[in-house]
Parts: sequence; C-alpha cells; structure tokens
Amino acid sequence: MTPLRLGLAASGWLALLATALPDAAPVRVAVVTAFLLVCPGLAALLALRPGARPVRGGHPAGALEAALLTLVLGLALATLVAVALFLGGVFTATRSLLVLAVLTSVLALLPGRRVAASVAGWER
Repeated sequence: MTPLRLGLAASGWLALLATALPDAAPVRVAVVTAFLLVCPGLAALLALRPGARPVRGGHPAGALEAALLTLVLGLALATLVAVALFLGGVFTATRSLLVLAVLTSVLALLPGRRVAASVAGWER
C-alpha cells in the first residue's frame, strides 16, 4: 500500500472532521473543496488504472490528461452521490461527504491489479 493511497483513504475522513469547524471557516472550505475536487476522482483513477502513470516525453499532455480526468471523475462522483441522496429524500452536505469519504476509502484501498504494460499511451 503506497502512502498516496493511504492519504487518499484518510482524506475523506479529514474533510468530514473539518465540518466540525464553524460554517464558512476558511480551513473548512479549503479542506472540503480540495477533497471534493481531487480525492474521489484520484482514487477512482488509481482504481481504474493501477500503477499506470503518464509517459514522460517532454510533453505535459499526459500529466494534463491525468489531472483533467481526476477532476472530471471527482465531479461526476460527487454529482451522482448528491442526486442519489436527493432522490432518496435524505440529502445533507454531511451525508454526501460521508458517502464520498467511504467511496474514496474503498477505491483507494482496493488491491492493485496487473495491467498491460502499454495501453493507449500509458506505461507502468
């Protein structure tokens, strides 16, 4: 288990802990926003492409692709969780954050799978 995966698994619980701070406290806003934008998407990306990293050939396209995919996956997961909770009639910000923290922890702690050495420009 890498430190990145352990940090991702703990990040949601840290964001949930930050909700104990007063409303609109700068630290609370920063921690929760950073978690929502980065952590669920990065955990999903690591679960989908374990051990893969962008090819480094002097062109930042691989890193930009990974960053954009992380952001989009994170926003998609947050949207899906919010819609599911709204449709169930039980939406609160804390519940949404709790579900995302559990999902992020599960995705981050999934055991790594072996993938092909080169898939669509990615290498291990």
